[in-house]
Amino acid sequence: MSLFVMVAFGVTLYAMSVLLTERAAGGEFSISLLSAAFGGSAVIAGLLAPRIGRYADDHSVRGLTIAGGALGAAAMFLFAVAQTPWLVLVAFWFLLGPAAGMTLYEPAYVAMGQWVVDGHRNKAIGLLSLIAGLAGPVFVPATGAFLEAFGWRATAAALGGVFFFSGLAASTLYPRHKPGEHRDYALDRIRWTRFFGDRRLLYLTLAVILTFAAMNSVIFHRVAVFEEQGFDVGLVAILAGISGLLTFPGRYLMPRAAERIAATTLFTIACAGIVVSMVMAVVGSSTVAMVGFFVLYGIFFGILLPTRAVIMNGWYSGEDYGAIMGKQWAAAAVVGGLTPWLVGVMRDALGGYTVPL
Repeated sequence: MSLFVMVAFGVTLYAMSVLLTERAAGGEFSISLLSAAFGGSAVIAGLLAPRIGRYADDHSVRGLTIAGGALGAAAMFLFAVAQTPWLVLVAFWFLLGPAAGMTLYEPAYVAMGQWVVDGHRNKAIGLLSLIAGLAGPVFVPATGAFLEAFGWRATAAALGGVFFFSGLAASTLYPRHKPGEHRDYALDRIRWTRFFGDRRLLYLTLAVILTFAAMNSVIFHRVAVFEEQGFDVGLVAILAGISGLLTFPGRYLMPRAAERIAATTLFTIACAGIVVSMVMAVVGSSTVAMVGFFVLYGIFFGILLPTRAVIMNGWYSGEDYGAIMGKQWAAAAVVGGLTPWLVGVMRDALGGYTVPL
């Protein structure tokens, strides 16, 4: 599962930061269009998250992996042959969006709750985050190299093939039991009123919304940001890959550290570090500032990434864990999906990334 989640992130997120550049799809389509396509896919994934979470609560994640891999492959194949803007939007909104909802962290976190006993879940979350973290170091440089050798359309098609076959392979190894098959009652629907009635859930959800909005915009636009400042795309792609490697200590150690330090405290520290890195990206134009951004962002992003799952698992693990996580992620994904588009629109309107970021 962890390896498949790594591939899913690599295709739907990290490779896109390279395909956005002007030497790739950004040279044929506007940044605002591609931002709308990418952001819209995240919105669609978010809107589907509650239903996907409930499906995982009742039926496990095996079917989601197969369907998500197939939809993701179809999206990348269509993107590879698209000649008009509307086809790009169709590929992202109606294919890649649902694929992302079925294959990224949300279903995997539910599976951890179903497959792993309580005392070992934090370690399982850490392992999942660690292996999935290979997506950046593997897919950003690989996509950049493939792009230079074969062009962006062939690169997109190849990514689709990887997505499909990895999902098919992973699904054969998953347990085939259905969590709800011995349940003789229906689980209650998770409503938004529960979030407003539970103060800690409400505050955490607001924090997740804001952090995801910021991080999603940075991840999607970061290669183009430094390309605009005059840096070589190949160098930026390598630094982005190194930044991904720097997430590993936090990904693995944070769930273990949460057994001694409150996970909410670790969440706050990580957010502060990411803010500092973003300031360096916005106001700095030197090589030192660029390197500093990738180093700090990698370290603190690694710490931040598993904290939501650790916090929510400690507070709300149970039969409707998937539905609660899905509902929370729906809000974060909708807002976080719109922000990269807004950044792209503002960048095209103002002629630069400084103000929008």
